[in-house]
Amino acid sequence: MIPKVARTVSAAVAAVLLASLWAGLALAAPDARALLKESESRHRTKTQQYSGDLTVVNKEGKVRKKGWKSYREGYAGDARNLIRFTDPPEVKGVGFLSLSRPGAENPDQWLYLPSMKRERRIAPQDRDASFVGTDFNYEDMEEFDHEKYKVSLSGEEVVEGQPCYVITAIPLEKGAKSIYQKLILYLRKDILYLVREDLYRKGEKEPAKRLVLSEIKNVEGHWVATRMEMKDLKKGSRTTVNLKQISFNRPHPASRFTLQNLTREGGD
Repeated sequence: MIPKVARTVSAAVAAVLLASLWAGLALAAPDARALLKESESRHRTKTQQYSGDLTVVNKEGKVRKKGWKSYREGYAGDARNLIRFTDPPEVKGVGFLSLSRPGAENPDQWLYLPSMKRERRIAPQDRDASFVGTDFNYEDMEEFDHEKYKVSLSGEEVVEGQPCYVITAIPLEKGAKSIYQKLILYLRKDILYLVREDLYRKGEKEPAKRLVLSEIKNVEGHWVATRMEMKDLKKGSRTTVNLKQISFNRPHPASRFTLQNLTREGGD
């Protein structure tokens, strides 16, 4: 027969061991914010630029193609972006400039139309408008900044054969304003790279749009999706961008991310 004192001591030891086990599991469990911070740390570059072939297919199957060049300086919350369309003739020279603002505010954005010979600032109420006839809107053209969202780990799922963390991101109430109620992010576990994003509009239970990033390659030591596809799940249309001539960490001219350069004919 085991003495009462011995049983009490054994129970106490078991309780301590169990508490230690749960503490260890809690420490081992991934945290959504930590995962996103590590992802940003791994994939942050000083600059990026590429040429893109853009294809829009509407629900009737009609195809429209465009070409553009994209330039970026900074990353996520401090990114500055310039896009210049190169073809076809009806959009050649159209430019887009996005400048991130400190804190959680929306970036400043402008669209330049050569036919009008002037730039137009994108107003907050226009953030849901189509970006130059594509399935992207102006908010979609912003780089994802996890600091603007409340994030939580929702589970794990396999996407295109790759195990992924599933993270729910809800826009913070103060600061930046979003047209979306929430985003569901799929982060590849091995390289912590975003491979899918489901976008939910306010008051809706099903995603309105889905961004899929694929054909991930290592370019100059950096992982990058060379194919991006935005699907409008309600309209049945999609826009696909294929990235070419990608380069990283090459210095940009000091004037590249300015309104003067945006409105300059033939500028980049």
